[in-house]
Amino acid sequence: MKKSYKIIIFALLVAFSKIASAQDYEASLKIDYTTEDSVKYCVVHATSSDTSISGVEVKLYVKRLFSLLPIGDGVSTDEEGNAKFEFPGDIPADLNGKIEVIAKVEDDENYGSAEVHSESNWCVPRKQVAELERSLSGSRENAPIYFIVVSNLLLFGIWGTIIYVVLQLFKIRKTSKHLAKHK
Repeated sequence: MKKSYKIIIFALLVAFSKIASAQDYEASLKIDYTTEDSVKYCVVHATSSDTSISGVEVKLYVKRLFSLLPIGDGVSTDEEGNAKFEFPGDIPADLNGKIEVIAKVEDDENYGSAEVHSESNWCVPRKQVAELERSLSGSRENAPIYFIVVSNLLLFGIWGTIIYVVLQLFKIRKTSKHLAKHK
């Protein structure tokens, strides 16, 4: 009976080692930028040991302040290992005037996870972003005029009331001292 447990344990160890060795291949990604007929494309090339990988789903992201912004849906690589994404032209730039593009292969059963980062200048420059229309979801410099006026009037009204009350307290104190002297 002890021998059968050893055989079962050995078979399980062999099975788990086969599963663990299934991800021995490492995928590497490369991002290229091309323009065809004034349409911008981001092409991600996936390779493993200098051979192209086909049928792997690649996702494209742009790094934003708190998270990653997905660019379209995942695209499977073709026979040459290329995944082609149409790149939007309305993504605002960061403070340096660039955007960081990230391509990912996530949890592939043969290649695991792979990721590559690349900088691009395919973005709307900061000067043009500041000239966008005013909205509540905009930054401070793009806030609606009525919102700025109303909030400033409220602040001046509150502080004006506080200053008026403090001045009245000083007048009451001064008057009470004056009345105390003349009694």
